[in-house]
Amino acid sequence: MDHLSYPAGAVYLHYLAYLSMQPLAALSPSAPVGESFISPLPTQLLNALSQQLIGRLPITLSATYFSVDSFNTSDFARYGIPLPDHFGKAVAKRKAEYLAARLCAKTALQRHRVASLPWMLPEERCPCWPEGWLGSLTHSDGIAAAAIARGTELNAVGIDIEGWIAAQRAERLAPAILREEELAYWHSIESPESRGQWLTRIFSAKESLYKALYPLVRKPFYFHDASVIYDEARPERFKMRLEIDLSDELSRGFICSARSLSLREMAVTLIALPAEDSR
Repeated sequence: MDHLSYPAGAVYLHYLAYLSMQPLAALSPSAPVGESFISPLPTQLLNALSQQLIGRLPITLSATYFSVDSFNTSDFARYGIPLPDHFGKAVAKRKAEYLAARLCAKTALQRHRVASLPWMLPEERCPCWPEGWLGSLTHSDGIAAAAIARGTELNAVGIDIEGWIAAQRAERLAPAILREEELAYWHSIESPESRGQWLTRIFSAKESLYKALYPLVRKPFYFHDASVIYDEARPERFKMRLEIDLSDELSRGFICSARSLSLREMAVTLIALPAEDSR
């Protein structure tokens, strides 16, 4: 499994440079001078997300590093992002993750001159997006991202970032995440480290599938309700298959494609459904 490596502290080119050239689909929120809560992703990583993960998909992705230790509740007002009332008693880590993901969403939407922000209702399991837009949010281990698309071009988007699962933890988690046939393949992988990384990719893919499909059906489903059709020859591209009925259109046997990118620190998975795939 090839991992992308990039130097820590690599020089970041302000994303407005990308707006003028418009060659990329991935960008990072700009950080004010002296900012410590967020730090933009290096250009090499943005290139990989644009070229290897998004490709020709009509998706804009914004991502940033963030520091829980440097977070202050006043950062919400400083970045112009409302703190929901039901988040008032949340711990600092949860607030920091929420802010970082919404900041990514704000940056992606502003690229298309959309001023509205996604919001979350207390009873909802997914964010509500501005009219005409859809998207997905993720955060893990100090990195947050938002993937957005026009509703006229896609019917669903799901993105997930996961830090690599360590070998010992993978042994405990595998039965809860993998179906019987997936578990059999997982046991055939010789290296404990490779088993942990393969499990991470499958976990991330199933999370992405949930994020993509839940807004369409408003019905929860679980890890064993979907399976992965994995091709060793193309580990960055595989299929996801539903094993339950979620709706008339999204029934058992429904198959969609997933894209995966392996980085030095984590795995990123993206699912995008054209309108005709889920209607």
